Amino acid sequence: MKKIKQFGFFVSVCLLTTRGFAQDSLFLKIQSMMDSVSIENIEEHIRNLEYAGGHESRVTFTPGKDSARVYIADYLINETQVDSVVLDTFYVEHAREPYNTYPLMNVEAWIKGTGELERYFVLGAHYDASASRMGNTAWENHWDTLKAPGADDNATGVAAILEIARILSDSAFHFSEEYGIVLVAFAAEESNPTFGSGHQGSYRFASTAREKEHTILGAVSIDMIGYNTKYDYTAIVSNNNSEWLGLRSADINELYDIGLIMNQPPYPYATYSDHDRFWEQGYPAILMIENAPPWTTATYYARNYLYHTSYDTLGSVNLGLVKKVTQMNLGLAADLTGRVTSIPGARVPENYVLEQNYPNPFNPTTTIEYTVPAAGNVRITVYDIQGRERVRLIHSHHEPGKYTVPFNAGNLASGVYLYRLTAGPVVQTRKMMVLK
Repeated sequence: MKKIKQFGFFVSVCLLTTRGFAQDSLFLKIQSMMDSVSIENIEEHIRNLEYAGGHESRVTFTPGKDSARVYIADYLINETQVDSVVLDTFYVEHAREPYNTYPLMNVEAWIKGTGELERYFVLGAHYDASASRMGNTAWENHWDTLKAPGADDNATGVAAILEIARILSDSAFHFSEEYGIVLVAFAAEESNPTFGSGHQGSYRFASTAREKEHTILGAVSIDMIGYNTKYDYTAIVSNNNSEWLGLRSADINELYDIGLIMNQPPYPYATYSDHDRFWEQGYPAILMIENAPPWTTATYYARNYLYHTSYDTLGSVNLGLVKKVTQMNLGLAADLTGRVTSIPGARVPENYVLEQNYPNPFNPTTTIEYTVPAAGNVRITVYDIQGRERVRLIHSHHEPGKYTVPFNAGNLASGVYLYRLTAGPVVQTRKMMVLK
């Protein structure tokens, strides 16, 4: 059994995953991991969370919510190979007495990377539920006894997180993160009569990261991903700073032929899930949801009339859709963080190569490709035309292979910049142009 450990913080980089390099080893590893996503596992997780220790509710401050937290933590500790599981305890001090003294917990699974500790990628899903649409009187007066199975909202998202944790941490895939991934089951996303507005667990996580001056490469809130009887459709919610995450998700869907129908940019801006707490702290984040918003009908979606009621059960969930969204999030996390450990017969590149970034010129995101022929420390740094260092993109140990790193120049002015690869005695420099 793994011990519950203290916080550790990790970063993100990606290996080459474009159609022109479809035989690249990372591509094949990600494809293999995607193929291992089990619809049976997803269904079992949703069922167990729906009944939550027999309580059929995961409303905050109820026994069912506590049962769900125990189930999630036990699964991560005993059934996955994640490096550590953290139960981060906090309190909602403005909740009415005595609930302001009741502990709430985010359940965090940390998968270590080999790079800097202060940067990492986050996949999150809230594990509490609500029955607020059973009527204002019933909700205000009987919130602690109403059935709130929350199969779609949001056992589907938690099931995705648990399945991704199982696969990404499985050493059998020979997959290793250049930087780290944190998979979080957030507490208290839903509003509650005892404390009002929700998103308490994600506020705790994002604000703690900001206080410690950590860099979150990106975050995805996976919330309500399974209600659709006709189409395998999912929607992205984003702000301007985070649009690249939505675009990369769409790339993953196309590259690996997952088969989701997705909305196109400009993505809608909305704050009705945990992603907004990352925005408040200045981090890029998106929401993946079955429709934006789920209470309206759209071309590929009929409004969800079951969420936040006692009738949001497994029978209304499109498990095939949940599987595909799980595959896409797994692929996104692996693409942005991964490398492949050395395996027998792997092709080793012959030379250090720093490629021209693409696209170029760009606004505000681009991708830098590079090749490493020998194990060792690698740095990639961005300078302005006067030679002043502006961004340290990479500074970590690398194994031989082809890599890419995404670069967001949102904080830089228009102009010409230099990016430099340094590895032992090798130094290579190229120019890039930011046009805004």
